[in-house]
This record gives sequence, C-alpha cells and structure tokens, in this order.
Amino acid sequence: MRLLLSLFFVLILLSYGVIAQSTGTITGKVLDEKTGDVLPFVNVQLKGTLLGASSDEKGVFTISGVPEGTYTLMATLIGHSAKDIPGLNIKAGETLTQNISMTDAAVQMREVVVFGPSMKQERMTEAPSAISVLDEGQIKLVGGSGQPAKLLETQPGVDIAQSGLNDFNVNTRGFNSSLNRRLLVLLDGRDLAIAFLGAQEWNGLSVPVEDLGRLELVRGPSSALYGANAFNGVINIQTPRPKEIVGTKATLALGEMSSVRADVRYAAVRGQLSYKANFGHFQGNTWSVTRKNLNFEYPGFNLLQNEEVDLLSNHVASTYGSMRVDYDFENGDIATFEGGLTQVENEVFITGIGRVQVPKALKPWGRMSYSNTNWYAQVWGAGRESSTPQLSLSSGLPLNEHSFITQGEFQYRNTLFDPKLFFIGGLTFRYQTINTNKTLMQESRVDNSSGLYGQFEYTYSPQLKIVGAARWDRSTLHESQISPKIAVVWSFNASHSLRATYNQAFQAPNLSELFLYVLRTPTDLSNNKKMYSLSSAYLGNKNLQVEKITGYEIGYKGIIDNKFFVTVDGYLNFLKDFITDLGAGQHPDYPATDNGYKYVLPGDTTKDDDGLPVGRSVWSYSNAGKVTETGIEIGLNYYLSDNWILDANYAFFDFSILEKGKNDILLPNAPKHKVNGGITFQSEKGLDVNLSLKYVPSFDWAAGIYTGRIYEYTLLNLAVNYKLTPNYIVGLNISNLLDREHYQIFGGSFIKRRSVLTMTAMF
Repeated sequence: MRLLLSLFFVLILLSYGVIAQSTGTITGKVLDEKTGDVLPFVNVQLKGTLLGASSDEKGVFTISGVPEGTYTLMATLIGHSAKDIPGLNIKAGETLTQNISMTDAAVQMREVVVFGPSMKQERMTEAPSAISVLDEGQIKLVGGSGQPAKLLETQPGVDIAQSGLNDFNVNTRGFNSSLNRRLLVLLDGRDLAIAFLGAQEWNGLSVPVEDLGRLELVRGPSSALYGANAFNGVINIQTPRPKEIVGTKATLALGEMSSVRADVRYAAVRGQLSYKANFGHFQGNTWSVTRKNLNFEYPGFNLLQNEEVDLLSNHVASTYGSMRVDYDFENGDIATFEGGLTQVENEVFITGIGRVQVPKALKPWGRMSYSNTNWYAQVWGAGRESSTPQLSLSSGLPLNEHSFITQGEFQYRNTLFDPKLFFIGGLTFRYQTINTNKTLMQESRVDNSSGLYGQFEYTYSPQLKIVGAARWDRSTLHESQISPKIAVVWSFNASHSLRATYNQAFQAPNLSELFLYVLRTPTDLSNNKKMYSLSSAYLGNKNLQVEKITGYEIGYKGIIDNKFFVTVDGYLNFLKDFITDLGAGQHPDYPATDNGYKYVLPGDTTKDDDGLPVGRSVWSYSNAGKVTETGIEIGLNYYLSDNWILDANYAFFDFSILEKGKNDILLPNAPKHKVNGGITFQSEKGLDVNLSLKYVPSFDWAAGIYTGRIYEYTLLNLAVNYKLTPNYIVGLNISNLLDREHYQIFGGSFIKRRSVLTMTAMF
C-alpha cells in the first residue's frame, strides 16, 4: 500500500513539472439554439486530441492545457445534433472564449460518445462492441425508485433477477445466478464487487441514483481490457465532476412499503479547486418473509430450503455519504481525491447455501487519481465490515466478513509513429485481505493479482478501423490468463456501420467457491416420515480453474430516414470449465455415494427407509461442462417528433450443452426470448414521461440449493418528472404498475408494486 501511494505522488510531481509548457485555454457557454436555454452535461472535445470537458449545470465549459495550434471544437449531447466549430487558433497563455449553439436532432444516437468499449472517447456508431447508454437525463427520469440496477431493466439482452427490495443480479447473454458476477461493474473506475463473493451489493452505493451521471453497458466478453470477470460485459458508471453540478440539491422521496429517502448534495468551485459532498438515508420494508416449518410463499420448495430462524426484521435501511475534491491544473491535468461510507441494514440476499440476512455492515472506500492528456494513475481501496454478524437463515449460524481491497492502476494513451495508429496500454495491481472469523472460511486470506494490457487501434481510412488488444492476468488464486481481442469496424457511410469482433474472457473463482467451510446443523424433520434430521457440509474446492469464454460477434448500427436508430448484434460463444453451482458430489475429496451422501463426521446422521445411517451430505463446486451459446439482440428507437420517442428491443438466446458434470444441473437461468418496449414524452415546458413494458416468458432456474420454475411475467413501469420551476422538480416512479405478483429468481421473494414520489429542490 505504501509503495502504491509513493508511486502515485511521484507521478503527480513529475507531471507538475510540465505545467509551465506553452498552453492556452478554451472556455464558453453551450446554449439551445431554439430556446436559448443553457445546456448542461454537453461533451465538448478538441478533435484529434484527448482534450475535452463537460459543460456544468450553467452550460459553461473550460478546456485547459491546450498546446498552441489550430483546432476543431466538437460538441455532442443526446437529443441534439453534433456541432463542429473549426479554425480555433489557440495561443500560449491566452484564453479563447467560444460559445456554442446546438439544435435538436430527430435521431439522437448518431452523436452519442462512449468510453467503455475501447477505453477512449468514440462515437457510439463506431464502437467495436454492442453497447447501451443511459445519460444524465434518462437516469434522472427513470431512477426515482432509488434502485440502481433497475436502470438497466429494459435494455437489450439484459437479464435482471430481483429478490426483496435491493437484491439484484444483473447479467447479459445467459447463465445468470443467485450471486452473478459475469458482469464487471465499475464506478469511476472502481470495482464494486465485494471480496468474498465477488458480486455487488447494489444497496451499498454512497451516492443516490440520480447522481450517477452516466451509465454504459458493454455487452460481450471484455477481459482483453478489463481483466477477470468481464465475462459477459462491463457496466461502466461515471459520476459528474463537482464543477459540473455546482450548487445545492435536496431530495425527499416517499413511497409504498414505508419507503423514505432523504439526501442533500452541495458542490462548489473555488479557483482551480472544486468539491462536492453528499449525505443521505433510506429506509423501507422489503417483501422477504420468514420460511420456517416448511411454510413457503409458493410451490416448488423442498426440505433443504426450510429455514431454522426467523427474519431479524423486514425493515431495510442504508445511510450513506461521500465527498470529492478535484484540482484542475493550468495545463489541463486533473487530480481527484474522494471517499465515502455506507452502512447497510437488514437486506436479505439469495446465496448458494440459502438466504442470508445482513443486520448491519459498513462499506468504506476511497480513491485518488491523476490524469493528463496522455496518462492517468489511480489508487483506490474498498472494504466491507460486518458490524453485526450476518445470519444464515437456513442454519441460524452467524457469518462474518472483514475484508479490504486495494488496487493501483496506470494507463498510457497516445498516437504511435502514425496519427492513424492509437495505442492504449496499462497495468494494474490488486491486494486484498479477508477474515471471516472462521464462520465462512477456516483461515484468513491475503491475496494479490496483477494485469498488463495493451490495445492498438489503426484507422485505415475514415470508414475503416481495426482494433487489436490483449491482456495478461496473474493471481495467487488461479493460473495466469491471456485474453485477446480483434475487431473491425466499417462505417460505410455517416449513418451506418458494421463490425466483426473476436474476444476471449474469463471468470475467476471467488473465495467462497475456493475456500467455503460451513457446516449446516441438523434440521428437525420429525414430521417427515422418511428422515428425522438432515445436515450438510458446504465446502469450497481450492482446485477450481477459471471459467473461459470465446466469442464471435457481428453487429450493425444505423440510422434510417433520419427517424429510426437500429442496432442488431449477433453472437456465437463457446464456454468451458464452468464452475458448477453448489451441489452434492462435486468435491474431489468427497465423491457422492449411490445415494448422494458421504460420511464426513461421525454421528449427526439421518436415517433412510431401511434404518441405515446416511451421514452428512457434502455440497461443493467443481469445473465441468462445455456449452455453445447463440443469440441475437435487436434494438429500435423511433423518433416520432422532437417530443416523442418509441423504443423496442428483442433478444433471442439459445444454448447447447456439449458436456456437463455428473451431478451438475447446467441451466442458463435465462429465457429464450425477451421483449421490451417503451414510449417517452419530453416537453419544453418541463414535463418528462416514460412508460416501459418488459415481458419475460417462463424458464427453469438452478443455482445452489434452489431449483425450480420461473413463470412468465409482464411488467409495466411508469416514470414522470415535472419541473414546477427551474429550481423545483417533482417526480413519480411506479414499478410494476399493474401490481402483478411474481418472482424473478427461484428462492427469491415475491415482487409487487412499488410507488415512489420524489421532490427535489436545487439552489
């Protein structure tokens, strides 16, 4: 840790020596040409460079550290046509003021700039991956529920499994699970996964949903740039800088299930220093209920899913806060220091060994970064502390986690030899510690991993670019991996592009899969005719290998008749070495006997019909299986007018099992077909409305001890925002408008309607 911090500050000092170079500044205000209103969050860049900025809430932008020369300024914003202003002459030591006027565009997505697919800014239509984008305006409109994962609910190819209020598993392209981690989730470059399970706690964010700013979902294998667990893609979330949201914002949200949320944010600029701070609290009830004495909410459960203890409470809560400080150097470099803390209470999560309730846990984090035109360095840390032991509802056992992850990163980016050849290269190092007080693992662990990656992008012509990338990852937990990527993008005219992509990626086994050690106490089954007790041992398998995927994709993005934005993405994936779900007979040291049990400890036995002792059953993990996946994702946006937008998407998914483990139930936990649709109305008078529909047909589910059928469901969601005055906004968000009771994960809770009224004041 000390070495990482020392390296970080040395890089800052070295860079500071360059500040005296001859540079100038561009500043200005962005306005709507029709209404004259200021336009916040406009992406403003100098073409052919990495220099750029976003306009703040007053429409003002500033780009510092611009070397002398002549440039073209490019401004992009969803809902407006891109604006190019050529011939800007920048002189050393001077500030050029250049205002920008932008007009509405019938088709918006042509101008969207994305970062995630290539780790660089590029137009969405030229990205070498399938990608979905939600900007600041969309997030504010549909984010009133306060649930970050629901932002992605109707995006193409996305599988979302919700249980309770805040337990979400988000995935794309099949093989979801009760603790899914096949999507890497980054918030300002910081991995949100927790150390033991490698999955996300969506209720653990320290900023409210409407302050997330921008969200990109890259679909498809992405380990060539992002490393482990970018198996099916990457969710890249970027929060706004303090200078982009100057002022005070206060929010109060009230809703069904006794939901209350209140938070406040303040941001200011003092010369070259800008800062923001937020604090908030949420509380409400969840749909989770007690499952004792074989009392289950719906059919399909079995004896193994019976629980020993009651829920501690169905009242969930989170208290959160964060602060960020940015310093903008005169040469355009930026230093960032930020940190936050969240306390989560009483959420119930589905795991492979049964439901677990978290009475109280603390999640501290911090991040430092320094960036300039050609490189950036970053160090971040994140912890998880069980203030009160977690409770296994299946066994009544207390479960603890005391963990901390520290990661350092460095990236360099520049043109090489030829302006047409762009290079990105970087390295990462991660150090993590974990101690479960022998409740989940027998010993504490200290592990580390590192990665080295590079990407070349060659622009052969304005219409054709070729991308090649590779990454090497090593870890104390698995063998080293190499993940390559090759992509070709052909933009055969300004409105249409085709791409072909080859990717390899991997998912590393988490600490639970490797080192789990939980002995379930005997269950009293005196009312059962066949057995009087049942007990199990849940053991990890330290010999697990990584899961691997090789993917081939073709894609099309196009604008038709200046009214339709169409995306079509097809894929063929080959998966192997699946880490099986928790199951009997998987552990190499305890193979299953004929009846699926193995003696582990003396006594503590069950009796079968013949009166013979059976013993404690051993549940574990193994590597097994080969699968072929095929699928297609089609998205359509139809711009009826400047105010009305129709959207629809369809996803088809199919799979073939080539091999599977003897005792493994290998299911993708995803439907064969998915359909989403919606309509959005945006008025110049401040009224925004979105009505969305999601249809999911029936499919089978198997994850850990939970195996059953998910029955089809249709959801209708409504989101409304109305700007009463420039400073006051009222919003209404209704999830599951028709109150269709259903469950989205077998073993999960029933999901019902939830309405939230939000009131926001800005001053």
